[in-house]
Amino acid sequence: MAAEKSRIAVTLAASDRLVWQGEAVRVSVPAAEGSMGILADHEPVMAATDEGTVVVTRPDNTQLRFEVNNGFISFDSNKLTIAVERCTKEQSKATKQEA
Repeated sequence: MAAEKSRIAVTLAASDRLVWQGEAVRVSVPAAEGSMGILADHEPVMAATDEGTVVVTRPDNTQLRFEVNNGFISFDSNKLTIAVERCTKEQSKATKQEA
């Protein structure tokens, strides 16, 4: 039996609404300094976001993609909050990544 991957509780919010909330095993964020990958047990971080794509990899290895603009992320104790001015979910269906 394979070990269960550690998970991150993710909240993605735009200025006018909650966009998505759920569990992930990896999140890629367009930080102001470049793309930032967040895994479970990552050191605490707070950073500015830039315009780009947030990629959420869920526990079943499907990916969700969201187009975001300026905002910030906060990560601590396996809880990631992404707060941005605007956010839209890409219209394509969730894709499954190979493990």
